[in-house]
Amino acid sequence: MKTDQSSFFGFIPVLASHRVAAHLLMGIAIIVGLWALRHTNTQFFPNFEVDVVTVSSVWSGAAAEDIQRSMTMPIEQALKGVNGIDKVYATSTYGVSLIRIEVQPETELSDVLDNVKQVVDNLRDWPEAAEQPEIRSLVRYEPIAKVMLRGHVSLDELRKLAYRFERQLLGLGIRKIDFRGLPEQEIAIKVAPEKLYELGITLQSLYSLISQRSVDLPAGTAARKEGAKPVRSLSQARDPAALAALPLVIDPEGRLIRLGDVADVVRQPKDDQILLSSEGMPAVELTLLRTENDDTLQAAKTLHQWLSASANELPEGITRHVFNERWQYLQERIALLLKNGVGGLCLVIIMLFLFLNARVAWWVTLGIPVSFLSALAIFYLIGGTINLVSLFGLIMTLGIIVDDAIVVGENTLQRIQGGDTPLHAAVSGAHLMLAPVVASSLTTIAAFLPLLILEGDIGNILRDIPIIVICVIVASLLECFFILPGHLHHSLSGLSSRRYKLRETIDNRFSQFRNGFFRCLIQRAVHYQGLTITAACCLLVISIGLVITQHIKFTFFPTIDGNSLRANVQFTAGTSQQEVTQFLNTLVQQLRYTEQQLGQSFIDQVLVIHRAASFGFRGQEVEGDELGSVEVEISAADKRSFSDAEIIRQWRQHIVLPAGVEKFTLTQRRAGPPGKAIEIKLTGSSLTDLKTGSQQVQDKLRQFQGVTNVEDDLPFGKEQLIYSMTPAGYALGLTLNEVGLYLRTALEGRRIQVFHDANEELEVRLRLSDAQQDYLSALQQLPVVLPDQSTEVLSNIVKFEIRRGVDSLNRVDGELAIIVSADVDENRANTNEILSQLQQTFFPQLAATHGIRLSFEGRTAEQGKTLEDMVLGGLIALLLIYIILAWVFSSYSWPFAVMMAIPFGLTGAIFGHFIMDMNLTILSLFGLFGLTGIVVNDSIVLLSVYRQLRLQGMGVNEAIVEAACRRLRAVLLTSLTTIAGLTPILFETSLQAQFLIPMATSIVFGLTFGTVIILLVVPAFLVHVEWLSKTTKHHWRGLINGY
Repeated sequence: MKTDQSSFFGFIPVLASHRVAAHLLMGIAIIVGLWALRHTNTQFFPNFEVDVVTVSSVWSGAAAEDIQRSMTMPIEQALKGVNGIDKVYATSTYGVSLIRIEVQPETELSDVLDNVKQVVDNLRDWPEAAEQPEIRSLVRYEPIAKVMLRGHVSLDELRKLAYRFERQLLGLGIRKIDFRGLPEQEIAIKVAPEKLYELGITLQSLYSLISQRSVDLPAGTAARKEGAKPVRSLSQARDPAALAALPLVIDPEGRLIRLGDVADVVRQPKDDQILLSSEGMPAVELTLLRTENDDTLQAAKTLHQWLSASANELPEGITRHVFNERWQYLQERIALLLKNGVGGLCLVIIMLFLFLNARVAWWVTLGIPVSFLSALAIFYLIGGTINLVSLFGLIMTLGIIVDDAIVVGENTLQRIQGGDTPLHAAVSGAHLMLAPVVASSLTTIAAFLPLLILEGDIGNILRDIPIIVICVIVASLLECFFILPGHLHHSLSGLSSRRYKLRETIDNRFSQFRNGFFRCLIQRAVHYQGLTITAACCLLVISIGLVITQHIKFTFFPTIDGNSLRANVQFTAGTSQQEVTQFLNTLVQQLRYTEQQLGQSFIDQVLVIHRAASFGFRGQEVEGDELGSVEVEISAADKRSFSDAEIIRQWRQHIVLPAGVEKFTLTQRRAGPPGKAIEIKLTGSSLTDLKTGSQQVQDKLRQFQGVTNVEDDLPFGKEQLIYSMTPAGYALGLTLNEVGLYLRTALEGRRIQVFHDANEELEVRLRLSDAQQDYLSALQQLPVVLPDQSTEVLSNIVKFEIRRGVDSLNRVDGELAIIVSADVDENRANTNEILSQLQQTFFPQLAATHGIRLSFEGRTAEQGKTLEDMVLGGLIALLLIYIILAWVFSSYSWPFAVMMAIPFGLTGAIFGHFIMDMNLTILSLFGLFGLTGIVVNDSIVLLSVYRQLRLQGMGVNEAIVEAACRRLRAVLLTSLTTIAGLTPILFETSLQAQFLIPMATSIVFGLTFGTVIILLVVPAFLVHVEWLSKTTKHHWRGLINGY
């Protein structure tokens, strides 16, 4: 064979014949790969931009209805003119408006951010007492671990220690630290009104006096010829004592009245702040966060170095506990990759040495680490990171990575056994396999490439899988043509004709199998082509039937137990915090009892959260005195003999809800997309109709077995005091605005000044004493100063009406919305079945009755969007594969013979899930895309040889049988190495492996079945294609000649 070295493919003989080129290239690949591995960032999830803009506004003391009417709706109206917005979610709660704007994928986030700022800044009708909106794009931080400080000490001592630890950790390179359980503080000036009015001072005048006397005021520069000295006052009071000492007025007896004479000045936590406790002790939680550019494992190393270095700094009585170390999941995935990689690699090596000459097997095996390191170098250059998802993709390629080298190596060995010289065999083996190997690599890339079009959270997170797989395929392709031929040439040059007895025995047995049983089998399959194809089609129909009849169910994401449980409770409004705390402590006791009943220790950490609970859409945290929760860190699922669901079931059995509980949930944190299994959105114009519809949806969901924690995000709110002016109040010369300002100052407080004190921002607020705020009767007797400086009690000026309000109002794209959510135990029910039943009759009836619209949110909406994208991606993949095959084979019909293997490979994957008693998941579908590329590769190898034999003059049936026999070893090897590489994962019991098993099941079983299809059904179908092509040509010739 002559090779034109000036041609595009001339590099093969040059590199193969060079004495050191192969070793040099291999060394360079290894060094560059190791360098890239060292510099590639390790982190939990891939980097991706969160296309979200938030607009948050604060109007302290305002009810949810006022927030919606005066703040949320004007902003929504303004946003209608902004291009590039996909969805707008708005929440109005007590004192806060929060709007979440989701940006369309093809739109620049910065453009939308600028436009939103512009339209919001132009709003004119904005409440005077409200703060200006804060507009920002989301910055994604990733948690590393949590540190809890607790002890029988005051919260102030924990505060000082927490801030000291924060400074130390930030100094060591931890990017950000969030606190929980560390309430914001303020300096409250609590005025006794009767004392004020004795002195003839109103709240408004007191506010002015304090503002004037507590101020640092620069006055310019003096003594310019004597050194230019700045002139300024240092009179701002920055602590309670200094504020209490501020002079106010001189009383009639000539005494100086200071602020402390008419008010209590205290530094205290702001109202309704979240507090934590653990084991009955006050606690503070520090969450350590990293940005996209920080290395997770390096941050974890920094954390543990700090823990060791600061161990002696803990004061007596304070303990420190580290938990929820997210970096461990990454470390476990790396360990899983190494463990199963070694196991799979050993099986791959065994397969190679069984089917190939030892020297060929050795160099093919050596290509695995070279290709992996080269792939990591490519991945690093395009900005990739080592994360849970990219490691997932690397595990997926354990068997695929040697496919190209097997085809080239096996063809080279065949030529040497046929009498070729080592150089000629290496060059011609690589050269003749160049087209089919490149084609097979391109088809695998074509199978994965459309997965890059997936949008949404799932698309952002899983995008690294196709990227890393494509990198591995490219690296493997380069290794098998740039490096492998040279190694084979020099390695096989000294190959002795004498073979070891074991090698000879294996080769003889394989030859007997191939030329005896297999040749007879393939001849019968080709002869009875109709029966062969019909049998395969029957299996395909059966597999599809298993899915349609729900014998194999579909679950969007694998239901895998996490390591966190949470109990949430909401009492009726007005319930004291002491009653809530008592119930929370009872929950902890019952959890401890549950641990004893189960007979195995599983509790790692218990945290009691006061004044907050996680309810509603995506578990948003709501705050209030009537709320509380218990957060439990438990041991990993693979380290205990019972599931999260069993713990919750046992715990729930021991819980007796006291009177006054409005809502109670027990939830578990699971892997996968955020939110609950079921999230149903109800939209309409009437809040009453929406709430009625929500109650009916909740009642319906509770009828399904396995559905728990059913709730909506529009809870019944607290009772509100609606005030209005009496005729007497107007007659006394007062206005509603004046009275409202007075009440706001008295109850909510009026901010006098803000300053930074060490680690936090501190507000100074003027308000009435606690006695006037705690009871309605005291409020009604509050004296009000009239225009003539006389006083009148508040009850004569305004009247109060008690009305039940709402704590939170939600809107989606400008419409009122309620989201009903629920958890589903996938061992007892299937989410898709439940939603399908609801959609058939219940939703249409409910919509017609109440004039509302129902749709899905959260995981279900994400599932629908992702599956639509995957269907489109599948069609694109098939089209790309067909184009590649049509180009390679110069035929319109032959690609169909190759692609026949695809549906039958999917048949094997479906049967695999049935055998493993496993639901299909989104990860199973990713495996199907990989399977598509692999089975097509094997078919290409077979048809390439068939094509050569036909060009040599062989008949159709004879060429097909001979091609199948000649390429039997290569087809079996490429399939068996892939199966062997992934088989250890199927038997893995670790928590991390549960994500990989559905994907591995699709590939292993699909390829096992697909290999049989390739070797039997594809040849039978090819005979049919050849006959059909010949008949069609003859028919057209007849038509043309007849014409």
